[in-house]
Amino acid sequence: MRRITLILTGLLLFKSVMVSGQAGAPINNFFKTEQDSFLRQLKTMSKDTVIISPLARYFEADVNGIYNSISSDNSLSLADKEKAVRSLVYFMKELRTNMVKERSAMYDVTDALTAYKKVLPALIKKQPVAPILSPLPARPTQALATAFSQYDDYPLMDDIAVFKRVSSTPQFILDFLNTKPSFRFADSLILIAAAYDPAKMLAYLDNGKNIALRQRIRGSSNKYLQQIVLLSGDKNAPELLPFVIQLADNSITPEEIVEKRTQVNQYFQLLVNTLLGSPTENKSASVFLKPLRDGIKEKAIAFYANHINDLHESPDAIRFASVKGLRPEDLYYIITSCGDELYTSSYLGLYKRLMENFQGQRADSLFYMVGFDNFPNFMQLAANYNVLIDFLNNMPHSEVPGLLKRFMGGIEADANTGLEKAMNVADFFGGLNASTDITALVDQELRANYNRCKTSREYLGVRLYGILLQVFDLAINRSSNNKIWNTLGNYEVLKRDALTGKNGEINQVVLFYGDDDGMMSFNNFLKSYTDTKKWQLTKNDNWVSIRSLTDQPLVIYANRPLDAKDELDIMAQDDLFSYLKQNSIEPTVLTHRGHSYHLDKTLKRLTPSVKLAILGSCGSYNKSISIASINPDVQIIGSKKTGTKTVNDPIIDMINETLLNKQDLVWSNVWQSLQDRFSKDPKALALFNEYFSPSGNLSLFVLKLFMFHN
Repeated sequence: MRRITLILTGLLLFKSVMVSGQAGAPINNFFKTEQDSFLRQLKTMSKDTVIISPLARYFEADVNGIYNSISSDNSLSLADKEKAVRSLVYFMKELRTNMVKERSAMYDVTDALTAYKKVLPALIKKQPVAPILSPLPARPTQALATAFSQYDDYPLMDDIAVFKRVSSTPQFILDFLNTKPSFRFADSLILIAAAYDPAKMLAYLDNGKNIALRQRIRGSSNKYLQQIVLLSGDKNAPELLPFVIQLADNSITPEEIVEKRTQVNQYFQLLVNTLLGSPTENKSASVFLKPLRDGIKEKAIAFYANHINDLHESPDAIRFASVKGLRPEDLYYIITSCGDELYTSSYLGLYKRLMENFQGQRADSLFYMVGFDNFPNFMQLAANYNVLIDFLNNMPHSEVPGLLKRFMGGIEADANTGLEKAMNVADFFGGLNASTDITALVDQELRANYNRCKTSREYLGVRLYGILLQVFDLAINRSSNNKIWNTLGNYEVLKRDALTGKNGEINQVVLFYGDDDGMMSFNNFLKSYTDTKKWQLTKNDNWVSIRSLTDQPLVIYANRPLDAKDELDIMAQDDLFSYLKQNSIEPTVLTHRGHSYHLDKTLKRLTPSVKLAILGSCGSYNKSISIASINPDVQIIGSKKTGTKTVNDPIIDMINETLLNKQDLVWSNVWQSLQDRFSKDPKALALFNEYFSPSGNLSLFVLKLFMFHN
């Protein structure tokens, strides 16, 4: 009897190992409790059952499989089984904690589980784990390190996670190493920092506070870093740094580079040739291609884009003289490097000159010249500027599906860039036409990628391609019944009632800044409200109020653009907002009037009450994402390129006129009226075409659907 009791006790211990610190709690109960907690948390992360239901089933089955495998492994001692199961519990807990902190962490689950199933046996068998962690992003790597904190390899795994996290923000690497110069992977981080910003590395070598770190940099055996060190103190360093690989490999001399620099086009072509001729198979060298790419962008802007933009009123022969004689690959890199800096007419002029090189030839041969470098950027810009169909029509139709597949495929491959790539694809939709064969090919490719991701359990891809299908339908069909509007709210329309306060007034705030442009803009702004039969103007030292003489008035508050040198303009804004707060006035329209470098100050004034943000500065499109994170429901008007009072004032006038007529803001109607108004002035029309309406910011819809409407 005693023998039977001992056998039964042993079996029970085998199946219910006790967890350290959980006295009396069988390990299977501890495991089950955490598994249930994880699944409950997962099911709150999204309403999208296409993702959540199969992901939950996959997770539960896979984790049960891991647990059963541990329990049935006769080669493990009871202590080792306890340790392994505890790591699984810690792993689930860490994944759950990450999801609570950041919704997108749910997309880590499948890759993290796959890695866990490789790491656990590697640790048990004393095999290397670094190769398993290498392809993973920082967040799941840290989850795995935390899960295996009981194992001897934990310090290494934790350092790998820290390395991944720090290297993802290379601009802060030197700050990190200042405090931890002896970090295990310091040498690798130094190389990343040097390649990211070699000029900053040179400055640190001259003035850095940590002597030990400076010595470590100077003592590096990496020949490319040593080449950067050798350029310390060289007056030609800014022109030489892009060629750090070639200088270190002795394939070019500093004298040859400096000589080319005396001729603008020759130097730019040297940059392009060097990039196209750089070996891609040498991974230790490829990281140092960034200074070369940065050099191309810097010179493309300085040598060409700025001049072409500045000469926008000159004849084309003068305006585009700087690019005369450049090769198609040179024009390609100017376009793809300066897309965000170019006026619409500047882009179109460069595109025209690029295409002149392919008369009688297939246009897609351009991509083979440059090895498909910057290809997604080129496609996105072509769509944005409405020349994509023209480009595709200048190549064999049979090749178009392959290009679209290359552009739209695999956006889920990198969790760090997947959302950004999806937003770029959405921007591409804006240049498509519902009646073209290309539109059908795009729809086919999106659906193929969606189904591929669904079959292979790439849940990030399922989410992103699912959103892109919705946004694509909106871009092509422009239906007010599109289901996106059921989720986001209808961005085709902004109801007048949504802008009206409790007292029946619509309160607007317009912010100006105290530089010359701001003062000129403010004076021009006031001229719109001089009719005393329509408007009542009240002034004080810091701000003005403008009230419409109607039964449901518009009230516009604007700060005076007082001298910015002593921040008197900001003080005037503070005084205005203090008045609004004291009188319980909540503005529903916020308008920014000023240069782009003032925009962050305006965004600090963005409150939940604001339903419409009119951003009058250059490149305000790039800030729309920041605005969405502050106030997800706000509708935005802004410019992808150049903001100007020539366009801003008519937009504001049209909006106010519509509201005074007690009408809703139907953006398609507002935009058509503005298009008609600007049609008599080609320059103003070109600038207006760079603006986007609340219903036209497709990439922002992708962001909002992904981040805020799971």
